Amino acid sequence: MSASTEALLIEIVFGVGALVVLGGLAGLLIARAKHQPLRPTMSVILCGAGLAVIALLLNNLLFRSYDHVQLKKNQYYEVTSLTANMKQSLASSRTANQPVSPQAKKASKNVTYLVKNLKQPHHALTLAKAAQHQLTSVKHPDVQLVRRNYRVILRTYFKQTGITTEQVDQLTAHAYRQATSYQR
Repeated sequence: MSASTEALLIEIVFGVGALVVLGGLAGLLIARAKHQPLRPTMSVILCGAGLAVIALLLNNLLFRSYDHVQLKKNQYYEVTSLTANMKQSLASSRTANQPVSPQAKKASKNVTYLVKNLKQPHHALTLAKAAQHQLTSVKHPDVQLVRRNYRVILRTYFKQTGITTEQVDQLTAHAYRQATSYQR
């Protein structure tokens, strides 16, 4: 089941719980006006509140927000790890004629490892290997090629998460900014 389907089901459970609470409150007002016992309507209110609380807990346990888009927690941690390694691999190539550091080489290998183990398509793995080759083997790496490959890898990853095309574009841009921006 995709993240958007699970999120939709949780929102439906929350909505049903809220409706049950509102119905129970209306029943409570009617029962109070007619001087009837309040216990049955109070139990309806508690059941609705229980449903809403369960939905909120499930939402917090299963999902994380990445640039205001709900992703499953494992997807969130995968993409943050991927972008952190991309950023580390590009860190020493910010200035011209600077050799690639051993940490950057290791990070580029981690990117390839993550792409392979996240079961990305063969095309993404090929791009990751090409970026790794540029950063580990070439004396003056083509940083623009590496950045382009990283952007395509991120886009491919987000396409497989089961979100809309607009959200794919939004998350790709956000993750790419995270991977290529540096604090000064």
